[in-house]
Amino acid sequence: MLPIYVMHDTGLTVLESTAVSSGIQSALACLGQGGHRRRVEDFGAKAWAKGEFSSADWYVSQAKHLRRSNGIVQLDADDLIGLMANEPWQDAEPHIDVMFTSYDLTVMDDGRYLNFVFGLADGRFTVQSVARFRSIPDEFDRVLAIKAVVQHELGHIFGMASDLHRSNIEYSLGPHCTNRGCVMRQALNVPDWAQNARDSYQMGMIYCPQCLEDAKHTLI
Repeated sequence: MLPIYVMHDTGLTVLESTAVSSGIQSALACLGQGGHRRRVEDFGAKAWAKGEFSSADWYVSQAKHLRRSNGIVQLDADDLIGLMANEPWQDAEPHIDVMFTSYDLTVMDDGRYLNFVFGLADGRFTVQSVARFRSIPDEFDRVLAIKAVVQHELGHIFGMASDLHRSNIEYSLGPHCTNRGCVMRQALNVPDWAQNARDSYQMGMIYCPQCLEDAKHTLI
């Protein structure tokens, strides 16, 4: 199994970074990959080298920044994933990259930038943002939302909701599960995302049985 490298920029709070780590560990436990089965290297916000590709802040500094008319600065999520895909550390040890940022994220779709995205996964790389979740007033719900977004993007990496022949799959900015309580459900705004995360918690579910079955057919 490929190890998972985790990093975040210096804008994340302790609460947010702890939620990220907890979300990853609970996702792996649900997949039967917890403990020592899949190694997780959490670099946090610290620099692990000098110069290029040395910290999450370096990736943030290199990605394309967009300033919206309302003053919000967003990062191009595709740029960030492109940087991760080309980092020299992938040659030394192929791995899954998980990055969190305090900046808002966006992606280009059909020639225009979307208003925002919570996260993006491509291949074995994913980047997610905590920026939108900071509007959730309840701390517990905010933590649930952050955990759910990393579980969701890891689910894409592990091939969940990829079987378009399933009756409970919708295609909205990529394939997503429609089962209530499954974190692979799509949500396009903060209230819906918070509700999805709350449903998952209350139902004692992370991934539904069908999404877990999808993951059995993906080797990474």
